[in-house]
Amino acid sequence: MIDVTQKTRSLFESFSELMKKHLSEALIAKIEKYLGYTNSVLVPIAAIIVFIAGIVVSIKLSMATPFFAGIGLVFMVFFGDYISEKFHDACRNSLNSNPTSVSSNAYLELVAYLNVFLIVALVIGGFWFAIKAANIDVLLWCLGLAILTLISTIPILSPHLINLRVSDDSGIASDLIALSSTGIKSALYFSRLVSRLITIAGSILVLIALFDVIRATGWATFAAVTKGGAGIGVLFAGLFYPVIAYFLFMLVFFVADIILAILSLKKR
Repeated sequence: MIDVTQKTRSLFESFSELMKKHLSEALIAKIEKYLGYTNSVLVPIAAIIVFIAGIVVSIKLSMATPFFAGIGLVFMVFFGDYISEKFHDACRNSLNSNPTSVSSNAYLELVAYLNVFLIVALVIGGFWFAIKAANIDVLLWCLGLAILTLISTIPILSPHLINLRVSDDSGIASDLIALSSTGIKSALYFSRLVSRLITIAGSILVLIALFDVIRATGWATFAAVTKGGAGIGVLFAGLFYPVIAYFLFMLVFFVADIILAILSLKKR
């Protein structure tokens, strides 16, 4: 008699192994290497875009303030690039010095499959809504989220990347801290990648807003300037992402260490 459940379990296991093979540290290394090349060009281009935007807005609004603000923002772009590189190393060092453990790999496999289901839903839903609404923007957003979800699955499949190990000796408290901190540890691991991607997105938004400001007249100019301000916000969120992730990680693990200390005292 054929054991159907054994066959389906074997299929899921094979799919898990396939994901681990292709969604690996090597893939992240390749993406980061490529983005590293583009970053040396991206940062100066972002600075130029911000500077030109300051000049254009200053002319359109007949005010000197946007021009001087643009000069200040150019300085902050290069400072953000400098300090983020420092914090990339700080993020990796924090990961290496804060190990966590779980007693079973079951939760990690569940999260990996939930991510797969979400990716499928985003792709199918993106195409469906794009066709229904006759708007490709929805599809692009869904595909972007699907790619981010796919990348975020890598530390779940290879937990050693975020200094998470599966150990039979792990207690309930350790499990809870490890599972609840998986997100922030992944954010730290991807600091370089996420920072680059958000910076690229912010630069594109500022560039689009710049063209809108040039074409706009009357009150539409203020709307375009506001749009550009949002783009600059995204740009700096990308540049300072490693700093934000690092301090959030410190806060989370400060609380985690207090909880573990209290629990260890109770055991004595």
